[in-house]
Formats: sequence, C-alpha cells, structure tokens
Amino acid sequence: MTYKIFLFILSVNIFAACCTGEEKSRNDLQEPALIQGDAIRGYRQVPVLDMVLIYQGGVQRPDWTVSEMFPYVLHTDQVNKKDWFFDGFLFLEFQDGRGYNFNPGNSGNQARKQEWEWLASRHFEDGKAIKALNSCIAEAKKELGEPSFKHKIVIGLPEPFPNQKDWGEINGVPLDFSKHQDRIAACKWYIDLLTQKFEASNLEHLELDGFYWVSEQMKINKFITALAGDYIREKGMKFYWIPYYMSNGYSQWKDCGFDIAYLQPNYFFDRKIGDDRVRNACELAFTHNMGMEMEFDARALADNTDCRRDRLMTYINTFKDQDVFKNSSIAYYEGGRGIYQFSRSVNPKDKEMLDLLHSTVKERRARILESTVYMQDFRKEKTLDEKIWNTGNKNNLQITPNGLEISSGGTITKFNTFGKINQTYGRMEVTAKILTENKNTKIRIHLLPAEEKLGGWPASGELFLACYDGATPAQVRVGANTGRMNENQNNIRESVLQWGRPIYSETHTYVCEWEEKRITFYIDGMKVNIQEDLFDKQYSSYPEFWPFNEKFYFEISVFSDSPQPAICIESLKINK
Repeated sequence: MTYKIFLFILSVNIFAACCTGEEKSRNDLQEPALIQGDAIRGYRQVPVLDMVLIYQGGVQRPDWTVSEMFPYVLHTDQVNKKDWFFDGFLFLEFQDGRGYNFNPGNSGNQARKQEWEWLASRHFEDGKAIKALNSCIAEAKKELGEPSFKHKIVIGLPEPFPNQKDWGEINGVPLDFSKHQDRIAACKWYIDLLTQKFEASNLEHLELDGFYWVSEQMKINKFITALAGDYIREKGMKFYWIPYYMSNGYSQWKDCGFDIAYLQPNYFFDRKIGDDRVRNACELAFTHNMGMEMEFDARALADNTDCRRDRLMTYINTFKDQDVFKNSSIAYYEGGRGIYQFSRSVNPKDKEMLDLLHSTVKERRARILESTVYMQDFRKEKTLDEKIWNTGNKNNLQITPNGLEISSGGTITKFNTFGKINQTYGRMEVTAKILTENKNTKIRIHLLPAEEKLGGWPASGELFLACYDGATPAQVRVGANTGRMNENQNNIRESVLQWGRPIYSETHTYVCEWEEKRITFYIDGMKVNIQEDLFDKQYSSYPEFWPFNEKFYFEISVFSDSPQPAICIESLKINK
C-alpha cells in the first residue's frame, strides 16, 4: 500500500500588529514589519538542550553568587535526591543600571566602549556569575561525579547603535556607527574580548559555546548579524537569538546569520492572551525550524498574590503535546532568580513544580544526549571513524566543507555500520542533500538486518528513511519491506513524498524512530509514515509480517553511472 504526500513550499507574508502591555517581553518591543516564511520544517535542536537565561551584569541585577547559581546546576527533589539540572547558561544584559543601554530597545544613553568593557568584566567577576557557575559545577561533581555532558555558556553581545559617534576607538581609530564596517568591527572586538577573558579565567568545568544577539527583533541589523555570525563560526562557536513572538525577521533567522533561534510565545505575561498562543508559537517554531522558549517568573509561585502557575502549566502541557520536549532545544526565561525562588520555597506545590521541570529536563537529556550511540557533523569533523564505518571504496567518499560527499562511478557504494553498530530499536537521523541531476542515480538510506534469520531480502526486513531514484527527481519514498509486503510484490507499506520540483541541492532531514511495536518516519520534522506491528505472535505468519525485533545496521547505498558526487551527508546521529 502506497501513500502519496504532496509537499508545497509556501511563501507566506504575515503582518503582526504592535504588541501591547506586558506582551512587550523583556525589552521595549518594536512593531514588526512584513516577513517571509521559511520553508524548512521541524524543531531546531543543538547540543545545548536546556539553556536557562541569566540576566546579569547591570547593577540592578542579582550578584549571582555561588549560592544563587547552585539551584540551576544541582537540583534537590522532595525526597532529597540530587541530580544535574540545566546544561546551558545564557548570560545577557541590555542595561547597566547606571543610565546606559546595550541595545536600542530601551531608553537612556547609548553604551560606549567603556561600558562594553565594564560589562565584560562584570561577567567574569570573581565569585559571581560565570566564575560562580564554574565553582558550582566543581562542588556538584563532588556529590554526583562527572556529568554525561559538558556545561556550556553563551554570552550576550551589545548592539552597536546605528549612527552613534562617541563609542570610542579600536587601535587608535575612532569608530563611526553610521558605517557598517565600524559596527561589525566593534562586534568582532567584543567577541575577541570575551573569548580572551574566558580563556584567561581557566574555567575547567565550562565550555564557551557561542554568543547571543540581545535585540529581539531584526529591523535594521541583518547585515551586521550575518557578518558577526560568520566571525563566530570561524572561531568554532555558535550564534544564538531569541526573537519575540512574530517579531520582525524571526522567520529569516538563518539569513540573519544565526545558528539557532528560539521563539518566545510571550504568553505568560498577559492574561488577555489565550492558551492557544503557546500552541501557535510551537507551530510557528516547527514551521521555521526554530527552538522554543519557556517563560515564567516569580508569579508562578503558589503563594504569589498574582499567581500564574496555571500559565506555566500551559507551557508544560503544550510543549508535551506538540513534541517540543521530545525534539526541540529549549531556552528558559525565568524572570531573574525564578528557579532560585522555587528552590527556596517551602510550599509543597512549588516543590512539585520544580521537580516537574527538573524531571522533564532529566528525561530529555537521557533520551536525546545520553542515549546517543554516534553523532557526527561532517561539515566540522573531517575524519571517518573506521571503528564505526565500513567504507568500501574510499575513493568514493570525500569529506568537503559541505559534508561527506558520496559518489559511485558505475559501481554501488555502500557506507554502513555492519558489525560495528548493530542494534534493536532506536532513533536514526540523517541530514543530507542530493547533488546530482543524473537520471541513472539510485540512493537508499536504510536499515538492514545484521542476520538474515528469515531469509534474504526482503524476508528479514528493511526500513528505508529515504529511497531516491533520479528518474523521478521530485520524490522520495519512505517505508518498510517485509516478506509479505514489499516493493517486488507491489503491496509495500510506503509513503511517496512529492515536492513538485526536483530536490537537487536541497537539504532535508530524514528520521526513523524505531520502537518494539511501532516505527515512525519523519522528513524535516513532519511525520510521513508509520509502520505498526498489527500481527500478534499467536499467528503463525507473524515473523513474515514483522521482522523488526532483531538487530539491524545502518547503511547509505549509492549507485550512479556518473563520476560526480551523488549525495552530501551533512550530519548523522544514531541513538539507542
């Protein structure tokens, strides 16, 4: 049985009215303009799964001492069991509390070089903020041992104010922020300053993962952020952004130079906004390949006179229903010491809420990070691990800046984990693009049985994440072959995805989630095929219908009569 799915790439223009009241988020928001939809789908996931926002630097903020930071690093539940909490920490500031601002969304004086330097020093002050975080992790390791992950930090970048003339000098040359090159020069200077301070601080328990653009809309900064993003990536780090709901440029975050953007629902702050806002934000994030932000503050505490615990629960329930917890990186806005206040509360309801948040983070980490068997981004890691891969003819495998390119040249090239990673159940994810327009090209990204216990193909089963034929370049097939239901007999359970155009040079992500009784396939985050074990073992024909409780291995098979590369694998991930 074949199901056909037609994918249409829509160019959507959306106009958002100016936000009012508390929905204006943490900064004074600007009115969005027309924006264009992004065709890439699926929640965005980066190695930092759960990143908490730490508003720090200005004199109006908490000192963020070791005692204040500790509940963000180590969680103690109601039965006194202790465990790691967040894996990512974003240190950001937009006002110094002394009359100077670090982005144009706030009233006051424009921060100069001396305020930028002051802020950088505040981030790395002894006994506070980043250094306090490092001390917390060191202390927690005494109780918990080494974590299964590396704690990572991200630091906010001030925005060079357009047309500012009094910022200061670099190497004796005054900067004029009416000039693009001077604005980007200031950004690069500050990135270098923070990097130097981090390296000089010997923070052995932390990794500097990247930088964050503090402004939450992109009215005038696309040119600057794109160049800043390039500079950050040259240093091997990432560029982060968290735009507010429907802000200008939110859907074009990749064009703006960011590696990941998280969407703010802006729901918690205004009771006039209905519960469907969180679901709508999730759908937008999914459509535009973004992460999500969870939002709350001290008003989520049970004894608060303006208690909004119900609104925090709306985030939690909707994130669960919309698979955010399952598939997305998440940023947590907690109002500045929100987690700390929950940890200090004696109200059992607050203890329950914090335990719920922690258990969600813990489960996500166990499923997404700690279950990882193999993960590689071929654009960054330029080697093939032969402990993992059988490579066959290595001349047909070439790692380039774009990823692992696989060619054929008239023979079948097989790139697989047979005998090295054979497993029953798990999750496989491949991000790749077809490179060739050659019609005599056939590509299969699939799972095959390590032992053919029921006989040769297709009797022992095959799960294919993507089957591409150059003769029909606008479609990809997804599904499973078994002895009773297979493509040779034309009764296969598969889905045929038709884009309406050839998919040459388009990047897509193919996923197989394989469980005991169900196998689900996704393309670009969209569920496209489900295989279910409908035949109980009481039936004699059971093995022929469902051979997928044995060990399988992963393989990419390529045939083409052209010497040119047929497919480029950008990244690959295998989970238990």
